Amino acid sequence: MADFPSPNVWLEIVGHRRHLHRNPEVGIELPKTHAYVIEQLRKLSLVPEFIEGAGVSVLIHGLKPGWRPIVFRADMDALPVTEDTELPLSSLTSGAMHACGHDLHTAVLLGVAKDLVSRPSFRDVILVFQPGEESHRGAVKVLEHGNLQIETAETFAVHVNSIMPVGSIGFSRGTFMAFGDWFQVDIKGPGGHASAPERVGSPVNAGADFVLALTNLTRELTTDEEKIVATVTEFLCGNAVNVIPTHGSLRGTLRAVSELRRDRLHAMMHDICGRISIEHNLEVTLTISEGYPAVVSDPDFVMEFEEVIAREGLAGMLQEMDRPSMVIEDFSYFLQRWPGTMVYVGAAVGEDPAFNHSAEALFDEDSMRTSFALFRALAPVASAN
Repeated sequence: MADFPSPNVWLEIVGHRRHLHRNPEVGIELPKTHAYVIEQLRKLSLVPEFIEGAGVSVLIHGLKPGWRPIVFRADMDALPVTEDTELPLSSLTSGAMHACGHDLHTAVLLGVAKDLVSRPSFRDVILVFQPGEESHRGAVKVLEHGNLQIETAETFAVHVNSIMPVGSIGFSRGTFMAFGDWFQVDIKGPGGHASAPERVGSPVNAGADFVLALTNLTRELTTDEEKIVATVTEFLCGNAVNVIPTHGSLRGTLRAVSELRRDRLHAMMHDICGRISIEHNLEVTLTISEGYPAVVSDPDFVMEFEEVIAREGLAGMLQEMDRPSMVIEDFSYFLQRWPGTMVYVGAAVGEDPAFNHSAEALFDEDSMRTSFALFRALAPVASAN
């Protein structure tokens, strides 16, 4: 049966989560979060490896040498969001919130560490606590850890999902999450008097044209099999009520699930900007920055994962996804190095939950029981084998 956390381990997991939720940090450095994780691991008489701006890792030896080790990863960074949940454990840091649930990921892995010390697995387990997942490509730097300089291993991670019901596990046999890129459009012109818009091109109008054209493009490229996402998240332009501005800029994110559709999206965006430049008589420059690779599960590992979960009595929780999630995740870099998978763990609260990244996002703490059971299923107690 499933190996859920013992009462004392569970209390520690919940305590970790609430501490981390109240004290979120954004980005790659995370000094307080790093210090907290290191302190908790040292209390267990473990010897963590720490690299500035590249997280924490720790090796917990198994009892049967020769088995393939497994790498478990938890991300630790928060988002630049002002929390609006009115929870007693709400963020105490202005403008920062664990709106993506990384506090739950870190708390669970600290609980797994405690449990592995008292009930070792048959295999070596390497726990990785990673900063900078949201936008800093933190996984790349974390993979430089000495603990991770191994050729043969497996890897696994969970991600809580605030709109999936508690007790559900979403998985994919192939592409789990999309490719992700970022873009910026810069628009420049001479500017002019607001009373004479016919004399000069307006970056405001050009930017609005771009937003509409991009929306129509995503509809054109999306099929039943493959979704395309292109979202403008920032539009800056103008600073006076009677002046046509000289410049404007837009930023946003792009998502695709195949290289072919990704390349086509990029090419057609350049075409749109060329058209807008001519029609509005403005200089329009599009810059696309390569983001994260797709998160692609190893089919053989997933097959073994399903068998393990069935033995643990958790098969009823598994839900195979109809199509890849359009979320992006730099766990993709772990999966480029070793076979493994990432799964969603349902954490919804209420009947109409807000999705991850919302200022109102809530995560049911009971989801951490499921996450813990999955980690321990893949690194079971040695005596049970």
